Amino acid sequence: MFLAGYILVPGSHFAGMWRHPYSETDFCDPDLFKDTAVTLERGGFDLAFIPESLSVTTGLNDNYETFLKYGAVGAIRHDPNLLVSLMASVTKSLGFTVTLSTTYMEPYHLARTLSTLDHFSMGRISWNVVTSAGPSNGHNFGHFPKLISPEAYDRAEEILEICRKLWKSWEPDALVSDKASGLYADTGKIHPIDHEGERFKLRGPLSLPAGPDGEPILMSVGVSPRGRDFSAKWVDVVFAIQADAEGMSELRADVRRRAAEMGRDPEKIFLLTAVQPVIGETEAIAKARAEYLDELIHPDVAIAFLSGMIGVDATGFDPDTPIDEVLESAGKSPNKAAVDGGAAFPWLERIREEDRGRLWTLHDIAIRMARSTSTPRLVGTPEQVADQLESYFTSGACDGFVITPTHFPGSFDEFSRSVVPILRQRGHIRPAGHEPLTLRQRLGLQG
Repeated sequence: MFLAGYILVPGSHFAGMWRHPYSETDFCDPDLFKDTAVTLERGGFDLAFIPESLSVTTGLNDNYETFLKYGAVGAIRHDPNLLVSLMASVTKSLGFTVTLSTTYMEPYHLARTLSTLDHFSMGRISWNVVTSAGPSNGHNFGHFPKLISPEAYDRAEEILEICRKLWKSWEPDALVSDKASGLYADTGKIHPIDHEGERFKLRGPLSLPAGPDGEPILMSVGVSPRGRDFSAKWVDVVFAIQADAEGMSELRADVRRRAAEMGRDPEKIFLLTAVQPVIGETEAIAKARAEYLDELIHPDVAIAFLSGMIGVDATGFDPDTPIDEVLESAGKSPNKAAVDGGAAFPWLERIREEDRGRLWTLHDIAIRMARSTSTPRLVGTPEQVADQLESYFTSGACDGFVITPTHFPGSFDEFSRSVVPILRQRGHIRPAGHEPLTLRQRLGLQG
């Protein structure tokens, strides 16, 4: 079972994270992130997952004030490369996912940055490949053409092709460093790539040799048909936001099926799904904590966030308005197909099915979305949380979990001390004290 910690501040999948009395709030303190990295490594985690967007969080009407004012998800965004470099410097075995955009970055820059991080971390880097969908990301890159999904994926595919060529431009024994002869590098083993494609023209080679395992682990998050094809063709790990085991299983099986059709080994593609544990010494305490967490979510943030997810400006409605009225006003159907942004409509319908006799209001639904962004909220004792994780894992719904915190960074320590020992005792977590491994070795993908 693979474990990752989700590093996103001041809110995470839980919109009220920074307001929790146990949360830190100085998210520009480097020691906070170094301490978090050490906690994850000590606690049995395999990976720190660093998401990214290229603008402040922006709502449906291009308004960022509500999200900044109330400290919503991603109101603070550090450069992921520098954040990973900082956290890797105080750890020896913890892996890192750095999220970088193929839409707003050049392939040579991406290849060199990732290779440098891979060298400096001794092979502990993965790249979460994103196309930075949505208009807000383009506000700070006006010189780039605005790309819709097919074009963005076409660009991403060519960039990955180039990056792989650059990572292979040095043969493994090209670096000689023979002081006696004065030969530093065997140039016969360093090759230009001479790429001339639809969007890019590069000579190469890369200005440094390949990393410890040749290239970083590749990850992706897309769930659209094109996103699934992209994952099946290129990546090693899919990061999923799915509300239940059925959705996880379907996504995992479908990407693996597509990969097999492309000639890849489907068993070498893994799915990590986001979950939000709420742990208590007793079940009653855990449920009380979950109710308390909902009280920390500012309703204005929740409604603005929901508006973006369903494509309806609900900010002008009274919070007590029935959700059906809000949707009907914009001609929206709760049966709309899932989209990459989080499959909000199917999720909404599942919530209403919990109690068909209830008059679900805009406020009710908004708080439900903002408390976990439709990721499963696992409420219970450490044993009950471990049982739920074990059930997902052993049923084949997923290959591991991205733990999203309710308080930062204390959720990671709490999970490490209460749930990890149970999972380790059951044989699902690697024994403590093992030798440091590259990320490729941890996934069993070396060679």
